[in-house]
Amino acid sequence: MESNPLGDQWRRIGARRDGTSPDPIGETQYVAVAPKGILNPSSATHMPFWSINPYIGCEFGCAYCYARETHRWTVERAFRRGDAAAVEIAGLPASIAFERRIVVKEGAAEVLARALPKARLDGSRVMFGTATDPYQPAERRFALTRKLLEVFLKHAGLRIGVITKSALIARDADLFGALVKRHDVSVSISLASVDGALLRRIEPRTPVPAARLRAMRVLAARGVRVGLLAAPILPGINDSVDGLRALLVAARENGATWTRYGTLRMGSATRSTLYPWLDRNRPELAARYRRHYGAGQSVSRAYADALRARYERLRDEAGFPPESIASGAGEQTEMWPTVLTWD
Repeated sequence: MESNPLGDQWRRIGARRDGTSPDPIGETQYVAVAPKGILNPSSATHMPFWSINPYIGCEFGCAYCYARETHRWTVERAFRRGDAAAVEIAGLPASIAFERRIVVKEGAAEVLARALPKARLDGSRVMFGTATDPYQPAERRFALTRKLLEVFLKHAGLRIGVITKSALIARDADLFGALVKRHDVSVSISLASVDGALLRRIEPRTPVPAARLRAMRVLAARGVRVGLLAAPILPGINDSVDGLRALLVAARENGATWTRYGTLRMGSATRSTLYPWLDRNRPELAARYRRHYGAGQSVSRAYADALRARYERLRDEAGFPPESIASGAGEQTEMWPTVLTWD
């Protein structure tokens, strides 16, 4: 029998060219892995919830993505095991492999079906999409997220959350309609602006804002508690009064019942992609970002406080309940002014 060049646990399962590039990097490769586990406890992630990520990597290609390091970790673990899949994934720089070499956790639903009855959730929420988008383009082909959610139909009384930038979630509106009858379900539609041209530059393969708002409306009509996650807020790029107001009003009009936001988190993976993006697209901000963030990951306290005040005022104007969670506050050597725009 011919040996598998990707190792016993891995095999290549296809490719897709998205038309954005004529070179081989423009082709997304899919590699299947048989996972030993799929339900990550909060003790392992140090987050106040359990998590499920059906895929490793994400095709959306957001310039600010903080999760690109997951590919490097996957490769390092595979090399330690002597797994040839590491070569397949590591054929590109980690920041590019993250969006062009997608690992598909084949059979994940069966793994979850065995693990869920034994899991001691203790009322904690199970979150989909904490590292990579569960409704990215790969989901249209492999339907892993849908299969995983279907496992929850055999249980009751759990708390489930989904975070996605994708309009593809509307495909599963019927499933979510059934889930809300058995569980506490919330869906966060991640949308940082209604400016489609801006998002196309910084999130090159995400669905347009109108499609995400339409998905929000479809889910709300099925009784799903759906909200707007305005994230990330990038200083000087999508934090203006007019831009945030338009975003919040659009979400409210399309069925969102709550909203939260998050400021840009500047980890090493984000630096490797966002700084070059700023150099090309917003050179007047590039040096300022480097000074402001320095070696840290968070915006300054002054900026965080001013943004919170702005967002909460606009949230109230749009008719949302008084609920808002900010992230990314911290002390830095240079502070952004409390007037948030540079126009």
